[in-house]
Amino acid sequence: MSDTIFYEQPLNERMRSFLRLEHLFKHAAYTLRGYSIWDSRSTLSSITTILDILSRNDLKTELLKELERQEKTLSALSNLAGVDKEQLNNILKQIETSQQNILDFNGQLGQNIRDHELLNSLRQRSSIVGGTCNFDIPYLHHWLQQPPEYRIGKLENWLEKLEIISHPISLILDITRESSSPAKIIAEKGFYQQNVDSNAPVQLIRVGLNRESEYFPEISAGKQRFSIRFMLPQDGKRPIQAMEDVNFQLVCCAI
Repeated sequence: MSDTIFYEQPLNERMRSFLRLEHLFKHAAYTLRGYSIWDSRSTLSSITTILDILSRNDLKTELLKELERQEKTLSALSNLAGVDKEQLNNILKQIETSQQNILDFNGQLGQNIRDHELLNSLRQRSSIVGGTCNFDIPYLHHWLQQPPEYRIGKLENWLEKLEIISHPISLILDITRESSSPAKIIAEKGFYQQNVDSNAPVQLIRVGLNRESEYFPEISAGKQRFSIRFMLPQDGKRPIQAMEDVNFQLVCCAI
């Protein structure tokens, strides 16, 4: 386990969507192989939320745009000295494969499982608080009583059909996070502010704190600048800003 915890703040809507989807895919993968009914419920919840995000955004276009943008940026590095060309070519190949897979997919991403009756029923009830109880969706109650191996197999199949989304998102975010190196910064009396270089396409702000730190950062970001306030949790009360200097790592991910 790393000694540093990173807190992230996306600087555009595209990156927000990617981070939310990454979170949901990780959650689904974690609960996928659990044998309990509650594990299966949790995985189903992640899958249906992913489908909701896909139905509200033209993610196909957004993925293709970002893959193309990163491909152009990385291709320009191929002639620079000190660049690991083998690793670079491997990344470019993954980008190319992801692009082609998305282009070859007919229709809206997620459409191949969106019309499944169980998933559709869950999506329709998701806006109702507690709306997926056993009496709300008897089909779900019946499905959850099936053997764990059956449930896991079905969930695996649905998630595999979403790999066309999960893989490029993981690739894009990995490239973004590795695009810049951390800088050691001191936030005087728990506050730090920095202007955003309009010529640098900063996608993501990452703030690193030692795992033993008693603070957490609140990051506010606009088009021209971002600020970080380091907050001290209070038991059951509103956190307060640090009154002492705080050492942290800052990564402005620009690619």
